[in-house]
Amino acid sequence: MTQSPPTSPRVQTISTAPPSSPTPTTPDDDFDVCIVGGGPGGLATLSATIEPYSRDKTNDEKNTVKSAYDSGLATRRKPPRVCVVDPGDSWLQTWHERFKALQIKWLRSPMGAHPDAFDINSLLAYATTEGRAKDMFDSGVDKKKFRTVREAHSGILNLPSNALFEDFCKDLAARLPHTFVKGKVGTIEGTDGDFKINLEGGRKLKAKSVVLALGVPGPQACPAALSSLPDHLMFHSDDKLGGRLQELKNGRKVLVIGGGLTAVQVAQLAIKKNCSKVVLASRRPLTTRHFDVKEGWFDYRTASQHQYEFFQEPLEKRAGFCKETRGGGSVPPLYMRDVRELEAQGRLTRQIGEVQVTNVNEDSVEVMIGSKAQTFDVIVNACGHRPDCLQLPVLRELQKVEPVEIIGGFPILTPDLQWGNFKKLFVIGALASLQVGPDAGNLMGLGRAAQMVTDAMGLKAWSKYKNNMQAVQGWYQTNRFAEAFSDSSDSESDSESDSENECNCELEPELEEEGRVEIPCAV
Repeated sequence: MTQSPPTSPRVQTISTAPPSSPTPTTPDDDFDVCIVGGGPGGLATLSATIEPYSRDKTNDEKNTVKSAYDSGLATRRKPPRVCVVDPGDSWLQTWHERFKALQIKWLRSPMGAHPDAFDINSLLAYATTEGRAKDMFDSGVDKKKFRTVREAHSGILNLPSNALFEDFCKDLAARLPHTFVKGKVGTIEGTDGDFKINLEGGRKLKAKSVVLALGVPGPQACPAALSSLPDHLMFHSDDKLGGRLQELKNGRKVLVIGGGLTAVQVAQLAIKKNCSKVVLASRRPLTTRHFDVKEGWFDYRTASQHQYEFFQEPLEKRAGFCKETRGGGSVPPLYMRDVRELEAQGRLTRQIGEVQVTNVNEDSVEVMIGSKAQTFDVIVNACGHRPDCLQLPVLRELQKVEPVEIIGGFPILTPDLQWGNFKKLFVIGALASLQVGPDAGNLMGLGRAAQMVTDAMGLKAWSKYKNNMQAVQGWYQTNRFAEAFSDSSDSESDSESDSENECNCELEPELEEEGRVEIPCAV
């Protein structure tokens, strides 16, 4: 297989080693768009920014408008200058390290979920072109539910291997012109059209627009009963990008805490590493589901209805809607079959109940799970991350400059995912759950959010060519899907009136048990 290298002529990679003194901004540091985060969300945003015309999401009339626009009836669009800032050495490094640490082979999301904004079939086409049929796995979804969907029978509901997905993303990134800057953002200053992105170490970048694609919505979640355990007896599955999972060695007694896919993957890994005892403890029985959210969120025949229902909820109830839809974490049938086999072989024990620490020894910890006392060499916390956006340094500093209301740890963004009164500073990913939906942190939601952001940036000028695109104005209403389900088309409102009607109520219920949200590794 031939791939374009990450540092092809169209992709400039810049390292930001800390200088001895602050470095002034140079013309090479001045961009139209700065994307903070080199994960799937950042790549989806880059794709939507460089190629905002999405063929699979338009009808014949819109295609005609686009063709006319490109043929010279209007000024041809010049691709914006884009930089991507990430602490890693390359795209998806965090993703790669976590998947490698857990030895994850298959993604949880289907072939239609990927960062390419141009065509939903591009990952499937890439696999076919590269002759990688073995890198696609039947998800087991009941095809009868999708018998009228042509794409479902082409393999788009199959699961890609992680190797296939990573190679596809490398190929996509190499084809999209941008500058990759290795560094960590400390603060963001300035105004719309003139932002200054200050990197740790002193370097400054300038950008007209900024998109924050930060990934997790807050700090690691930890059951209160375990929070005081010493570091050598308990660690989080994400510590050192999964690097501490190497501590699961032959003969060790391991307790894994969590009720979602990541917890199951950690337990599987411990068994592969010949740990002598592996117990998986959760507060409730494991829930089996193919995807993080119900299949209806993936089916274009029903997805708009699900999103419409979500946007009908007031803001203070949307966090609870996300919790209900995601169900507090779930495990695909593929993994549940393995869990049951391991249980039958006596290699894995599942227990339901609260974990309480009864004694801490120098090299072990004694706990009670329900009414049973047990001793373990190490505990792995696989409870995901707690939504608390102000625990993320860049957002904490941004809140000082332009404060926004917080509900359940999530910021209240505008309908176009803008932060506060900024019109050119956007947030996508799990942090945008209140405005995108329960799949905001997953590949499908990331792609949808990227399209929303590029719409708001005005990069789809072709779509407003002449007077053919009145429907596009509907994107600026609070409920972007209201028109499709309304008896009248007179309910459109502009973005200013929407912001005046946003709810400022406090959230009563927690989003998850002890306020946690699981961000699964195989999303």
